[in-house]
Amino acid sequence: MPSDCEEVSETLELAKVYVENLKYLKSDVQVAEQQVLNTFKETRESIKHTFLNIKKNICKILEQREQALITKAENIRDQGLSPLEDCARLIEKNIETTLSLIHEGSHVNQIIPEQLHAFLDKASDLGNLPEVPDPKYVPCLSFYHDVAFENEINNLCRDFGEVFKTAPIQIKSIIPKPGALLIEWQQSMDNDDKTKDIQEFKLQRAFGDVTKEKTITVPFLDCYSGVDTQYLLRDIQISQPYSFRVCCKFEGMTAWSPWSVPEVGLTTLPSFSWQISDSVVLSNDNKILSLKPNFENEIVVFSDGPQVSLTDTVEFTIIEADAKSDLVLALTTKTSSNLKSFKNFMEFSFLIDNNGKIAIGGVEKTTVLSKFYRGLKICFSLEFLHRHKVRINVDCKDKRVTYDWTIGEIAQIYFACHIASSQWKIMVE
Repeated sequence: MPSDCEEVSETLELAKVYVENLKYLKSDVQVAEQQVLNTFKETRESIKHTFLNIKKNICKILEQREQALITKAENIRDQGLSPLEDCARLIEKNIETTLSLIHEGSHVNQIIPEQLHAFLDKASDLGNLPEVPDPKYVPCLSFYHDVAFENEINNLCRDFGEVFKTAPIQIKSIIPKPGALLIEWQQSMDNDDKTKDIQEFKLQRAFGDVTKEKTITVPFLDCYSGVDTQYLLRDIQISQPYSFRVCCKFEGMTAWSPWSVPEVGLTTLPSFSWQISDSVVLSNDNKILSLKPNFENEIVVFSDGPQVSLTDTVEFTIIEADAKSDLVLALTTKTSSNLKSFKNFMEFSFLIDNNGKIAIGGVEKTTVLSKFYRGLKICFSLEFLHRHKVRINVDCKDKRVTYDWTIGEIAQIYFACHIASSQWKIMVE
C-alpha cells in the first residue's frame, strides 16, 4: 500500500510538471498566433497604403500627361489655323473687291472718262490669287501611343507587389564564439521565390532581446552587407543578448526584401587573450601584444590557455610592424614557458612567418603569402574533419590557402606568437 501511494505521489508530481510544460507550450502558441495576426494586420495596412499612394500618384501623373498632350494639340491647332485664317480673310476681301468691280463694270456706259481710268487700274489686280498651303504642309493632328508600352504598364501593375508567407531569408543559427557571435542565414523554402538569384544580403543587430522588449523601440544597426551567408560579429559584451535580423536584394531589384523574424543570441565565452608575462605589454583586454621596450630577447607568447576550439576563427592584426626583425604567428597543440622560438615545437604547430612562409608540422609549404606589414590581417578558420585532423583556411590580403593539419586525438589548441622586437604590435580576435 505505501508503495502504491508513493507511485501515485510521483504520478501527481509528473502530472504537475506536465501541466506546467503544457502551459509554456500554450504561451508559445499564443505568441505564434499573435505573430500571424499582427503581421497580417501590418501587411494588409501596408498593401492598402501602398496601393492608395500608387493609385493617387498614377492618376495625378496621367491627368497631368493628358492635359499636357491636350495643351500641345491646342497649340498646334492654333499655330496651324492662324495663317489659314489670315489667308481666308484675304480671299474674302478679294472676293468683295472683285464683286464690287463687277458691279461697277456692269454700268460702264455711265462711267465718266476720269472714273474709267480708276476702274481699269482696279481691274489690273484681277488674276492674282493668294497662295493657299498644300494640305501636306498643314497640321493633320493625331494621337499616338505604343500599345506594347500600355501592355507593359498593365503587366507591371498586374504583377506589382508580393505577399511572403515568411521573409525570403531567415537566420539559420547564432553560434557563440570567444567574444563574438557567428550568425548564419539561409533562404526560406516557404516562398515561391526560392529560385530567384540573390544579389546581396544585409544583416542588422540591436542591443538586447527585442522579442521580449516589444514595448521598447530598439534601433537596429547595419553590421554586414555582402554576398556571404554568415558573419562573425566581434567586440560584443559577454553574456549580453543581441537581436539580429537579415534581408536580401534579388538580382535586378533595387528594393530590399522584408526582414526576417528577429533571432536572439549571446556568448558567454571570453574573448581571445594573450597570456600575461613580465616580458610583454598587453592592452585592450589582453588582446593586443607587444614586447616591453627594454626587453631585448626573442620570446614566444601563448594564448591564456587552450582557447581555440576546432570550429573557431582566429584573426591576427598587425598593428605595428618591424621590417628588420622576425615575427611568427601560430596555432599549436603544445605550450611551454620561457620558450624563445618554435624550433622544438614545429611538429606540433601550424605556422606563418613575417615573410609569408607557411609550415605545418615542421614541413614548409611552397605557397607563400604576403609579407607582414602594418594593418595586415591574417585569419585562421578552423573546420573539424575528424578526431585527428582539422582543416585550416588561411586568409591573407585577398588570398586564401587551405591545408589539413593532423593533431592529437584529444588536442588542445593554443594560438601563439614568436616576437623578436618591441616594434611589433599584434592584436588577436
